[in-house]
Amino acid sequence: MDYYMGIDIGGTMVKAAVFNRDGEEVAVSEHKLKVIHPGKDKVERDINDATKAVYAVITDVIRKSGIDSAGIRGIGVTGQANGLYMFDSDGKPVHNAILSSDMRAKEYVRKWALDGTWKKILPKIRQQVWAGNVPALIAWFKEQEPEVLKKAQVVCTAKDYVRYLLTGEFALEETEASGIASMDQDAGEITEEIYEAFGIEEYRKLLPGKILGCTEIAGGVTAECAEKTGLREGTPVVGGQMDTGACIISAGVTEENQLGIIVGTWGINSIIKKQPVTDENIFMVYRYCIPDMYCVMEGSSTSATNQEWFIDNFIRDASDEEVYNVCNKLVADADYQDTVLFLPFLYGSNVGLDAKAAFVGLEGRHGKKEMLRAIYEGVAFCHKYHIERLQGYIRSLDVVRMAGGAARSSVWMQMFSDILGVPVEISKASELGAMGVAMEAAVGTGLFRDLREAAEKWVKIKAVYHPEPKRTQYYKRKYEVYKKIIDDLSGTWKSIELLKYDKA
Repeated sequence: MDYYMGIDIGGTMVKAAVFNRDGEEVAVSEHKLKVIHPGKDKVERDINDATKAVYAVITDVIRKSGIDSAGIRGIGVTGQANGLYMFDSDGKPVHNAILSSDMRAKEYVRKWALDGTWKKILPKIRQQVWAGNVPALIAWFKEQEPEVLKKAQVVCTAKDYVRYLLTGEFALEETEASGIASMDQDAGEITEEIYEAFGIEEYRKLLPGKILGCTEIAGGVTAECAEKTGLREGTPVVGGQMDTGACIISAGVTEENQLGIIVGTWGINSIIKKQPVTDENIFMVYRYCIPDMYCVMEGSSTSATNQEWFIDNFIRDASDEEVYNVCNKLVADADYQDTVLFLPFLYGSNVGLDAKAAFVGLEGRHGKKEMLRAIYEGVAFCHKYHIERLQGYIRSLDVVRMAGGAARSSVWMQMFSDILGVPVEISKASELGAMGVAMEAAVGTGLFRDLREAAEKWVKIKAVYHPEPKRTQYYKRKYEVYKKIIDDLSGTWKSIELLKYDKA
């Protein structure tokens, strides 16, 4: 039997999964990654620790699967997009990895919005610029810590680093290259002109010159990697893609007007179109893994990480294995008509650079279950806020396909269906990011002719949640209150931000 592996390095976990030629998930391994907060607005990761974790999950998933690694015909890689990984000429890190939820560069984003830089290059990059973008972070390091960039010989993102660990070669990949606010999408190139507009043209040379296709074979597993993991030397590794696309292709989003949602470290809401979109109100348009298709995406770092924050700080009486069951039970026991609301902006927002998280409506009678339910609802409301921006490009919205860690929670998925007012479908596979790039490995090594065929053969739906009309009507009213709170607080957030400059 032939097998295919997908590796997914996300905001909080690195995972590896093995699939057979029928798309059945044979084994999964995961390892939690430590997130470092070395200062205000900074979100980092120790690259050496991440490297060990990548090797460990590969070794473990081979062991769990019980297969001979010689049967693995191809490997794909995916991961959290943007952020910044920086290395010297020997491939050694010169700084901790910067995660895409990092906000240190937000003042550069504000400057580019005010001075017209962003609108000037928008027709080329077709996306908003935000603090976790590669160019924004390079600009920050250029001014704040230039000695780091002097040491760097190559910069990339998480999944391209994982591919380097496998093949020993640094390269970019088309979907992510078009999603890091750096590519002239018509030309299909990362141009000097764009980096000159950002004022960082001297650092364009740090990005790898080669841009791979998603299903293109990038190289084979090195002898060093084989020794550390148990993989067979020479096993083909394909380009892969960033996690936003990997999760929706594995959920079966292959045609226009299908909507894919990812509830993970980021909240991602995506449709695909044959014609590219240039719209200053849309978060990102990038090249999709299906040739000649573009993904139109609305997203922000406002999703399930809010739940993780609550768990880390307030759910201390449950094991790692049981903590999510504890959360789901608490939420299920809370009254959906309670009046607590939560703004899920702990790690950034989709409503303004200075927006902050907040519970609103708390009373003395409230406890963990009401606060946690408000977090679940707030995350779903934030997704709805994004989806409203996409609706001008969707003829009809009849069903959504869900992915991400939260898709394992029946309580949360029913809530999404109630809030969006449409059925929510859940894939049978538990690791959709890994599955998406395993599908690409299957295409790249000849099992399927293209990704549409791969999706047709591999994607299976295990559960469908239908909206409850009474709850949908209530949530429409509650969502309007959610939006009003955001409007009412917009001036207050700036005042809070200014407090950090008050030395009195």
